[in-house]
Amino acid sequence: MKVCGMTFTETTQKGGIVIGKVMVLTFSDSEENVMNKILSYLADEQTIERVHIPAEPTLSIRNLEIRPQRRQILLDGQEVILTTREFDVLYYLARYAGQVLTARQIYEAVSGECGVCDYHSIESSIYSIRKKLGHDVILTVRGYGYKFNKEM
Repeated sequence: MKVCGMTFTETTQKGGIVIGKVMVLTFSDSEENVMNKILSYLADEQTIERVHIPAEPTLSIRNLEIRPQRRQILLDGQEVILTTREFDVLYYLARYAGQVLTARQIYEAVSGECGVCDYHSIESSIYSIRKKLGHDVILTVRGYGYKFNKEM
């Protein structure tokens, strides 16, 4: 039996005894069987954490519109397809339009990781954004970082 990468475990301790619960989904499970397993697993839960995602405002800067709720970019009214990373980088820079941000600041904001920074991924994303939206959308501040050009 091949086991899928989805394994859920839960352990609690009652009277010194560890009680565990495991759900394993396999490649051979039908879609209905997978859903039944998940629903059965969740039915035993007492509380389900609800996550509130605040509505982010649409940013409109000249001929560019960034719609974060839809993860959509419009340039002169036409949709431009960006990768997830490109969208995150562009939106972060646009939220702080005119402010110079280092590659490290951008990386930590869009990846949620601190410490080791993959500067190349930020440079690559900015290169791709410029190809898709125009070179003047993001400016390079030599020796420091990048800024969204609100005067584009």
